[in-house]
Amino acid sequence: MTSIIFDPSNEEHIALIPSFADIHIACIETDHTIATFTPPLKRDVIIDWWKDRVRDAIDGKRIIIMVLAEDAEGKEQLAGYVVLYRPLTETGPFRGVVEKLLVSPNFRRRGLARMLMEKLEEEAKIHGQTLLTLDTETGSPAEIVYPKLGYIKLGIIPNYGISPLDGSLIAGTFFWKQL
Repeated sequence: MTSIIFDPSNEEHIALIPSFADIHIACIETDHTIATFTPPLKRDVIIDWWKDRVRDAIDGKRIIIMVLAEDAEGKEQLAGYVVLYRPLTETGPFRGVVEKLLVSPNFRRRGLARMLMEKLEEEAKIHGQTLLTLDTETGSPAEIVYPKLGYIKLGIIPNYGISPLDGSLIAGTFFWKQL
C-alpha cells in the first residue's frame, strides 16, 4: 500500500470517482461522520460532489491523495483518501486546508490515515502550503489522531455541524500545524 496523487488525466483514476463516493457514504453511515451530507444519502449527488473536487484538482485548487489496497480477494481498490485544499489568496498563499480524511471501514487500523496525512504534508510543502488547518467532529476518533500527527488544537466551536445520526447540532474541533 502506498499513497498516490489522484491524476485527473488518468482514466483509471477517474473510474474511481464512484468509489470515492462509496467510502464517503460508508463513513457517514458507519461512524455518523460529519462529512458534508446528511441522510438520506444520495449516491449520485455525492458522485457529482466528487466530480467537482476533481475539477478543482484540474485547476490546482485541490490535491487529492489516495491509497489503493488489496481487498480480501486480492483485488486492488480505493481504501482511503484525503484532500489538500489550496485557497487562492494573495494574503495567505502559504495556507492549506486538510479536507475529507476518510478511510474505508474495511481498511481501518492499518496506518492509512497516517500514510495519507504524511503524503498530504509532503505535497503541501512542495506547493508552499506550510501552515495547515483542519476541523473534525468533537469527540470523534479523528480528534485523537491529529495531535499524534503533530497538529495543535486551536479550540472548539459549539453547534458547528449537523449530526447525520439524529440531526442534532454538534461541536467541531479545529487544529493547525506549521510544517
